[in-house]
Amino acid sequence: MKNHHLISALAGLVLAFSPVQPWSLDSIATAAADPAPTGHKLFLWRVSGGRGTAYVLGSIHVGKADLYPLPRGIEQLFESSDFLVEEIDVSKADPAADRQLILARARYPDGDRLENHVSDKTSLALSIYLQLTGRQPGAVSSFKPWFVAWLIRNEALRLYGFSGMKGIDTHFAVEAAALRKPVIQLETPSLQANLISSLNSSLSDAQQDELLLSSILQAQNAARYLQAAFAAWRNGDAAAMERLTPHRDRDPQSQLFQDEVYYKRNAEMARQLDYYMNTPHKYFVVVGAAHLIGDHGILKLLQDKGFQIDQLVVKERDHQS
Repeated sequence: MKNHHLISALAGLVLAFSPVQPWSLDSIATAAADPAPTGHKLFLWRVSGGRGTAYVLGSIHVGKADLYPLPRGIEQLFESSDFLVEEIDVSKADPAADRQLILARARYPDGDRLENHVSDKTSLALSIYLQLTGRQPGAVSSFKPWFVAWLIRNEALRLYGFSGMKGIDTHFAVEAAALRKPVIQLETPSLQANLISSLNSSLSDAQQDELLLSSILQAQNAARYLQAAFAAWRNGDAAAMERLTPHRDRDPQSQLFQDEVYYKRNAEMARQLDYYMNTPHKYFVVVGAAHLIGDHGILKLLQDKGFQIDQLVVKERDHQS
């Protein structure tokens, strides 16, 4: 497909952004770096070399009940930490405001309709999808194709049992609230909502048309993508996770996506972690798995700043496969 790299990149949002707001179609009407032979890698790294220590866990922002309980070693490091550090502090979020911010960019002005901006093929595919899911043909006509594509992918994930309430970062946010552990946020919910909506709104009609058609025809692939991501997470396999994460190519729109969603945010989060690491505290950091890996990932950026990075292992798996 002409824009397959862009489609892959946009599908990767689930690894890149915390679940600021749930959306649906209905809602709009201590270990060594090198494991021993029997050791099992965790998707967790110790960052040391400053006055403080950080334990950095990669998150997938949606999950299922069978993801839990997490390995006891992970929970123990969280419990013994002074602060939880996450992309956003959900207790400070204003879901209604963030929702309105996204919807303002997702809707067409009065009188304009989605049907005016997509091909006949995509319009027919959407009509069939809506009929099969028991919705009226005009249920999403006032919304732009990128937003409808997002709704369809989210609905597919729910059908396969994935929920933002079972995401790894949400899990630790709930535990932090119960323990009254202080939470540090690296970003704000409004920043994430603004970035999601502005990047998607910048797509051309042709790109949005292709994105919507792909989302309709391949909705089940979103679940397969997540299943592969969870397999990589459970195995502590950073290389496999990196293969699932979109990379830059020659398409300018894909490069823009990579720069804005990953590289710039990684650099800013690494800068903040550098600051916190120079205070005498223990931090438990939970950020999207895609932000940790690769040459532009947070771990490499912290290593370049002089910190030591060690992936942690346990003697044997104590969480479910």
